[in-house]
Amino acid sequence: MVENQQESEWVASLRQQQPGPVEERQEQTVQTNMVEDLREQMIQAEEELDVEEQAPLARLFLNLKPWQRLLLAVLLFLNVALCGCMALVMAGRVMLPF
Repeated sequence: MVENQQESEWVASLRQQQPGPVEERQEQTVQTNMVEDLREQMIQAEEELDVEEQAPLARLFLNLKPWQRLLLAVLLFLNVALCGCMALVMAGRVMLPF
């Protein structure tokens, strides 16, 4: 009998602590608003990271005009070809005709 009274008091206290439907809706809207705020913050942070990810050197080359990029590509090709020929001559794989 004493146990039943204690259980009923305990159950009654639990019922009082449980939020009602209005309180649950308010909690859900607060949680929804927090989630939306976090999403917006993540989107803004991603946009900032996208701008920062590009290296300064990459930005320099991307801002060049097409003819300037072509000229740099041709000069780089000639540089590599010349260094390769010099390496072959120094290694003795190719002999100069004179």
